Amino acid sequence: MQMIKFIRKVPRSNEPTQEHVTVPCYRTLNILAHAQMEELDIGSLCGGHGICGGDRIQLPVGAQGTSPVTEKEREHLSREEIQEGWRLGCQCWPESDDLDISIFLPIA
Repeated sequence: MQMIKFIRKVPRSNEPTQEHVTVPCYRTLNILAHAQMEELDIGSLCGGHGICGGDRIQLPVGAQGTSPVTEKEREHLSREEIQEGWRLGCQCWPESDDLDISIFLPIA
């Protein structure tokens, strides 16, 4: 089984550092649910229904292996943000259990 690695840049003193958490990848769970496995707060206010747009994540540009961008994501993200790899965690699903990917979270 492959892993999803959540990475959050954390500003400390003068240099930003990174904190990360790794969880197993399951194609039956969206990215929000993967974060919730480790009690990571990624900003969902609506319970994962694509209404609030608060659970923004960033995939590496050109990353493959996730579901296509949804209409709900297009309502909350600009074309430029989508091109930069931004998605909503509740709308983004791994296409298989063998996805191995890093997901960047906004600075807390």
